[in-house]
Amino acid sequence: MSEVKVNKISPRSGTDVTLGDSSDTFTAPSGVTIAIASGATITNSGTATGFGGANTPRWWAVMSADQTGLSSSVITKVEFDTEVVDSDGAYDSTTNYRFTVPVGAAGQYFVFANIMVGTAQDKFWYGQGRVYLNGSNYMFSQLNMKASYGSNTSNSVSGVLDLSEGDYLEAYGWVDTISATDYGIYGTTARNSGFGGFKLI
Repeated sequence: MSEVKVNKISPRSGTDVTLGDSSDTFTAPSGVTIAIASGATITNSGTATGFGGANTPRWWAVMSADQTGLSSSVITKVEFDTEVVDSDGAYDSTTNYRFTVPVGAAGQYFVFANIMVGTAQDKFWYGQGRVYLNGSNYMFSQLNMKASYGSNTSNSVSGVLDLSEGDYLEAYGWVDTISATDYGIYGTTARNSGFGGFKLI
């Protein structure tokens, strides 16, 4: 293997320099930093790999069955037990129904939940969808229908969270009713309810 050591490569004429020929591969060893100066442009006509990131970990879970017969005015964890996406195996869909930040995956995450809650016809007052962080309510959305009542509503909540290794997220639903003794969380039809997120690059 031959080696060329220089401090600067400049075009002999014009402003373009070509490295190699079609199908050639240039490798930068681990630990090497390639700095692109302000105003410079890199044009890619082939396949770029290893750049930017993949927005992982990421997950999205839905429900295999509606949760019914739940008590009014009682906050209830939503049992999102079906994983549509779980890139790092970090979502527990069998026991705790939670996403836990894996080792080495701390950072900012976009997190979202849509929770459809409802009760008997014209017995619905208002409902909430919540996301808990480490067992405590972190963010929620609410729809109030006390003036007209109704039967159900979809509550969507989303935000950017700064998460550390081992932090965990869960989704909860809550509803207040008028003279109704129970309510349900619905999600089996067209995936009305879902819980997911991904790490930002």
